[in-house]
Amino acid sequence: MIYDLIVAGAGASGMTAAICATDADIYKQFQHKADQTRKRSVLIIEKNKKIGKKLYATGNGRCNLSNSSFRLECYNSKNEFFPYKVIGAKDYQIVNQFAEQLGVAVSDEHGYYYPMSRQASTIVWAFNDRLKKNQIQVHTGEIVIGLEEQSDHTYCIQTDQGHYYARNIVLACGGAAAPALGGTDAGCSLLDQLGIPYYPFQPALCKLQVKEKMSGLAGVRSKALVTVMDASSEIHAQEFGEVQFTGQSLSGIVIFNLSHTAGEMLQDGESVSLCLDLVPDINEADLYMHFRKFRTNNPERSLQACLNGFVHEKLATYILEQCRWKQERISELNDVELQKLADQIKKLTFHVTATAGAEDAQVSRGGADTHFIDPETMKLTVQEHVYVIGELLDTDGICGGYNLMWAVITGMKAGFSIYDSN
Repeated sequence: MIYDLIVAGAGASGMTAAICATDADIYKQFQHKADQTRKRSVLIIEKNKKIGKKLYATGNGRCNLSNSSFRLECYNSKNEFFPYKVIGAKDYQIVNQFAEQLGVAVSDEHGYYYPMSRQASTIVWAFNDRLKKNQIQVHTGEIVIGLEEQSDHTYCIQTDQGHYYARNIVLACGGAAAPALGGTDAGCSLLDQLGIPYYPFQPALCKLQVKEKMSGLAGVRSKALVTVMDASSEIHAQEFGEVQFTGQSLSGIVIFNLSHTAGEMLQDGESVSLCLDLVPDINEADLYMHFRKFRTNNPERSLQACLNGFVHEKLATYILEQCRWKQERISELNDVELQKLADQIKKLTFHVTATAGAEDAQVSRGGADTHFIDPETMKLTVQEHVYVIGELLDTDGICGGYNLMWAVITGMKAGFSIYDSN
């Protein structure tokens, strides 16, 4: 048998592609074209024993579907503007409408969209039911290991259990992040067999390990403006948010979002430091003047008491340890020392030694070189009937639903292109 389509991977992107390649109602709704239902034979091959395994963990199990906020920093790629040729500012509405078409009620939480149930399982069940309705075959527990074009322009797909043939192929194998949930770099091997350049997968949306000893800060959370800098103090990225301190790492959404940049710099052999401004709403001169006023009005109070009005007490202790002063009272500090204290709060610096491993990463950076991808169809420009979608592409988003949006939009583009094909 020759299938019309074989999809490698039953994650969000792969299932979306399969559904959009076979569903006349969805095609009419989103392509605004009247068309008769096209019978397509479709097979999804998934290495996990269940479909959508990674989806269950998305958004801490709540499944952040999409996000209405859209800016240039939402996506990272070696081909900088490629993501924005694929996805646009209003596409969160398309993702929400697609979910609703599958029967999922969507709820708006300040621009973050979730299933109204706040359960990722709702999304997986909706996908599963639509796959069954569209008579899409699904083979789980089977691994795609080879891909070869035949003389009749069909493709032979080799798995660990047999051979299959198809007119169209969608590679939706995902990335190497979270191997416990099925993350793998197997898709890169398939790209290699097709002669498509790719960037090896590296962890993204992950904690950053630092050189400094921070055992006393474990469990502390603090808002900060975080700046990624190199050895010459050049700024590479910057974001405001909550930083979480662990024994030897910095964590939190703001750190996750900056981990792509930090990881690339480390990979290029650059020194990476994170500069935390713990009071971004106060400039350094005003902070210094506050300390002088505090010294005048409260000369007998401790240095710890002076800092506690601005930062967590454990952070205050850490900052004072970095200053290595023997003085205990604010009256014992001169103006130069007060300036140093202000500088420490505005520029608390940590030196990054590594990113967390793939097992602790939410997504991967790297994947197929997008210069070889048509952004309108997700089709390989050098292979007429092969599509690459989702995390297997060299594009990764920040936290907040952007990676699931990417999976769905790229899956829809590939699926509709196949639906349109003869």
